[in-house]
Amino acid sequence: MALRRVLLAQALLTLAHVARCNFVTSLHSNYVVNLDFESDNLRPEAEASAADADEGDMKVMAFAGGSRKFRCKLPSSRNRTRDTSRSEELAQSKAHFIAAKLATLRGSCWKYKQDFWSYDVCFGRKITQYRPDGDVRFSLGEHVADADELLPTGGVRELYMGGADNRTTELRYVCGSSEASSRTFKLSEEWPLYYVFEISGPTFCLWREEDGNQARDASGRPLPASALLEELRGACVNVTQGWWTYEYCYPRQLTQFHMNGNGKKRDPEHALGTMSGSTAPTEANAVEMTIVRLKPSISPRERRAPPSNHRTLRQRLGGGTVCDQTNRPRATSMHFQCPLNWQSRPETRIISISEGSLCEYDVMIHTTLLCGHEKFLPTMPKGKETIQCLAEPEGA
Repeated sequence: MALRRVLLAQALLTLAHVARCNFVTSLHSNYVVNLDFESDNLRPEAEASAADADEGDMKVMAFAGGSRKFRCKLPSSRNRTRDTSRSEELAQSKAHFIAAKLATLRGSCWKYKQDFWSYDVCFGRKITQYRPDGDVRFSLGEHVADADELLPTGGVRELYMGGADNRTTELRYVCGSSEASSRTFKLSEEWPLYYVFEISGPTFCLWREEDGNQARDASGRPLPASALLEELRGACVNVTQGWWTYEYCYPRQLTQFHMNGNGKKRDPEHALGTMSGSTAPTEANAVEMTIVRLKPSISPRERRAPPSNHRTLRQRLGGGTVCDQTNRPRATSMHFQCPLNWQSRPETRIISISEGSLCEYDVMIHTTLLCGHEKFLPTMPKGKETIQCLAEPEGA
């Protein structure tokens, strides 16, 4: 029996089947490409498959470094077996987007006090009302995932049901600030035993203005895309690579330093970019950033576009410590991305630092704070399909 060589390649051929709805993320399929180099020994089923295929579903493509041509049967609306209906795809996509909007809250609990009552709001789990000075405690409900609703405003509605004496709580997530001093987090009892918490955040906005760079809260106040990062304000993210440690403190500065001696002194220390001395705004919900699409890299040192081609939020920091080699201030482009593994809720972290040219730096930060914005959310995998390719005769 002749040896039949088959190359299995997991292809990043992405056909976007976009579910058209206000907040529905696009879906993509992963394709396995079977390249049969010995088409002279076709199996009967392969011959039949090729014969039955419509001419419009067949395409000649070059693989193996362009040295061989293959006749490939492509999936189409006529010959593709669909595991899910259109309505099921839509439901999956909405659930995917809701999960992305709530990614930074899942697994956490917030405390709220009103009068002599205290409340524990554990997102995605349960809500409890209690007296901190006594043993009185009531369940205000447990999360009912099937009741999650994506609202036309960009917000999300969750229900927590089955509490004590049939108490029910609704969490209303609305467009607004996530900065600590201006964030909305309030409670009302709309009717007996029915409670409503209202929680604001930019991830619950409609990012429809200026090509996704701006939204407006309920009062009409504009929010820039950088508002998505306001929960980082007052915090720093750092990473050590070899001799150097790099620290980014939102939104003001990126610093490079070495911990000397007993680890208490930074020496040397350089600012790789700063907003100090700049006229650019640094106030909450006012930091200037732009949405960009990165190009695929041709070198490991270059910043790389994500496989699903979702966007990146970029901040430019100049005015750093003067570079000895160029006699110019150091400068950095900060790039923020929603990570591909956002569903595991990874912490915000620096994942790469490169020096594209002398004292000009590119830094990539992954953060789930961006995932609730359509342009930053990676495409949702839809499934795997097979493309069968048969080699054309040599010299054809």
